[in-house]
Amino acid sequence: MSHSMKIIIKAIIISGLVILVIVAFPVGRFIFEMISFDHDMEKKMKIGQKYMDSLTDKDIQFWIQRSQKYLEEDKPTDFVTRDAPPDLQQLGMVGIEEETNWVDYVWVGGMDRTDLSVYRMTNGSFQVTAFYNIYSNRVIWPK
Repeated sequence: MSHSMKIIIKAIIISGLVILVIVAFPVGRFIFEMISFDHDMEKKMKIGQKYMDSLTDKDIQFWIQRSQKYLEEDKPTDFVTRDAPPDLQQLGMVGIEEETNWVDYVWVGGMDRTDLSVYRMTNGSFQVTAFYNIYSNRVIWPK
């Protein structure tokens, strides 16, 4: 093999490695960010689950009263969403969602939701449901 052919082969190999690094770095970073995002989301879900499982009857009455206040003040007719106020952020919540007869206190929104849902029934009483994820929920009030 001639000297110039060896140089061409080395240049092709080096170019291939450079291209591989250029492509592999963003792909690796994307995979790392997805794993990190899933870990953070799972952590928030567990915080919400633990909190909802610890609620006492007195705590539940607080959430019902808070929800009544939101529904009376806001009178939502369409879906409304806002960031969680500082006191709810301390519990790990990220937002509040409302509609005509319900208020959701959200740790994780979207498809993998984790939230405390307070629903005003047609008779004026309230039902409180702990949504752990899209596959698991539990009515915690009334008992």
